[in-house]
Amino acid sequence: MRLTSLALTAAALFATLPAQAASTPTLEQIHAAVQAGVVKTQAKMQSAMPIPIAVKVTSLQGCQASQEVQGEVVCLVAMSAGMRDGFMVLPLRNENGTWVGVERKNAKFAGPSPAEAQAMIRAWAKEEVARDPEAAKDVQMQEAQTTMQVKAINECEVKRKTGYLVCDTALSVPSRPEDIKTELTFMLESTGWRYVPR
Repeated sequence: MRLTSLALTAAALFATLPAQAASTPTLEQIHAAVQAGVVKTQAKMQSAMPIPIAVKVTSLQGCQASQEVQGEVVCLVAMSAGMRDGFMVLPLRNENGTWVGVERKNAKFAGPSPAEAQAMIRAWAKEEVARDPEAAKDVQMQEAQTTMQVKAINECEVKRKTGYLVCDTALSVPSRPEDIKTELTFMLESTGWRYVPR
């Protein structure tokens, strides 16, 4: 089963339910929501499109309030379906104390705030210069440590193989009159966001 099929399967598993206030589901609650979706989908589709027996949420990177739909949360999870594994964003709602999946393809997961991203990049640049004093002579490394500003973190895309978020980013430095448009990569860990250099 290809990862695109995994994404379509996961989207098809969830029924749309009325919105309610949401906190954050646990890995077990997310897995239960996926399993409930599998059962419903199998009942609806019967044998028209068999779903792999083992659709499993294997890890939870983190959850956040959905920026697209009020009352929903989106969770970045690793899933396994048959012989394929991949990371994806699952939208969920709390329905009378039970987490249920929401049918919505391509749910978005927001990256770090511009201030968080700027702090991470400055810390990374300082570590690089400490490791390699030659890097201190590089103008870009000097700017990354001190004067570079992250103006905006825009749309982020989750990489299915790694779970990394690649975000469209606007940077500014004093040596350039216009903002620099680039992509920055981040990883969500249990301790928070981490900058992933190219």
